[in-house]
Amino acid sequence: MGILLHYKLYLDNDPKNNAHIYRLWALYHCLQVIGTPAQSPDFNPIENIWNHLNNRIRKFKISSKNELREKLISEWDKIEGNVCANLVKSMPKRLNEVIKCKGGPTHY
Repeated sequence: MGILLHYKLYLDNDPKNNAHIYRLWALYHCLQVIGTPAQSPDFNPIENIWNHLNNRIRKFKISSKNELREKLISEWDKIEGNVCANLVKSMPKRLNEVIKCKGGPTHY
């Protein structure tokens, strides 16, 4: 049996998700696959977390890959749980906004 019946595979339109082997795996292992339009952070709170992290590390003068890695890890650890919780809680409003905009751009 594939992934449990109540799970849904969420595809965020990453080009890797279009690979033939990936699509075959999803076909045989996932009963429900949810795809999203290109460039749709409205549906994907992690995109907002990446943006939040990006804004946090831009305040530093980073001069090497190692320093970037260290700052990313350090700043990631400082992200408070309520930031993630608020993004998840905002999903109904985000989805209603996407419906209202008929799949077009939203303010998110």
